[in-house]
Amino acid sequence: MFKKTIAIVATASVIFGAIPAFAAPGTDLKAIPVIVNGQKVKFPDTEPYISAAGNTMVPVRFVSEKLGADVKWDNTTQTVLISYNGKNIRMSVGSKEVSVDGVVSTLDTSAEIYDTRTMVPLRFVSEVLGSEVIWDQGAHSVRVTDAAYKAKVDSGEVELDPWGRELSQTQDTSWYRLTDLEPTNFYSFYSQYKTSRTFITPKYARNDIYKDHADVLANKIRSYYEAQLNVDYRTINETDFVNAFMKSASGKITMDAYLKSEWTKVLKSYVAWVKKNKVIAKGYADPEPMAIFTILGPIVWYPVHFKFMILSSVDTAQTFADNWNVSSNSESFKLKTGVWYNGYSVISMTSVGANDSWSDKFGLRTLENMFSFDMFFYDYDK
Repeated sequence: MFKKTIAIVATASVIFGAIPAFAAPGTDLKAIPVIVNGQKVKFPDTEPYISAAGNTMVPVRFVSEKLGADVKWDNTTQTVLISYNGKNIRMSVGSKEVSVDGVVSTLDTSAEIYDTRTMVPLRFVSEVLGSEVIWDQGAHSVRVTDAAYKAKVDSGEVELDPWGRELSQTQDTSWYRLTDLEPTNFYSFYSQYKTSRTFITPKYARNDIYKDHADVLANKIRSYYEAQLNVDYRTINETDFVNAFMKSASGKITMDAYLKSEWTKVLKSYVAWVKKNKVIAKGYADPEPMAIFTILGPIVWYPVHFKFMILSSVDTAQTFADNWNVSSNSESFKLKTGVWYNGYSVISMTSVGANDSWSDKFGLRTLENMFSFDMFFYDYDK
């Protein structure tokens, strides 16, 4: 039996001074994983986003520091000051101009403030910090690699998974271990479910094929939880919410008229509860494709990193469909408002047949995933 731990991430602090936010994401609210030199970046509060203009914006401090840069903030001029590889870089909020040792160049969009963080376009990272930036459309993620790390990859000194994350040199017979997950208690918490290598290996022989299929499943998870974690009782639309789940659900649900009708009733009841309970939340779901495992029959379990904050709720024990009116399979308990929860749980997925692991009919089999007994933990960021 696992020991479940629940903890909370402290309310986001203002690092760059008390500056009012004047930027906002566009309509795409899915998580955008950022992998810098083989390591997935854990952002303490504000996550990368795609702006309304279609630019991918990243928090300059955390990405720059991961590349070895020193970052300072001039509150008087609202300017980011970066020292990197002997260069002095300046970029002011609201300006598209970037100065590198006094030489000015122009980007396609300006730096902006969002949720107290200074956000810069990805082009800033590639052109000013001199790193290769690749947008992975299938994984909805970004890979940032500098020349020194690329040389290690090319020489075989380090090995990457298909998503550009560094594989640990302490592998075992059960997991494909990732170095950025080893400092967490991920592998110890899920230790009795160490079957990911058994599940993945037959498909991993052609890792491009495994990646394509794993991305399809991951994007179903991201798409549904984009709707679920970003609920707002003032704007939630019943039809849109039902459709978000049905697009990500297993064919076992969507291809059975009776089951689809019953699930629709449940989803509509939840939407009514969101309005009654005055729920406002924001959050992200980021699947871990190198840790997929199986336990029984055609069910596949997909570990997911969840990050969420409840902004408003009359009853904070029932905010998401995952902890609302729960069955005996899940837990429901009071959650704090105004703080980030950060941790892992497991999404159970299935299809219409025992050997149908990768068809388009494969999808979510339940609403109760984030707080399933013995399958989740939320803890402080390390």
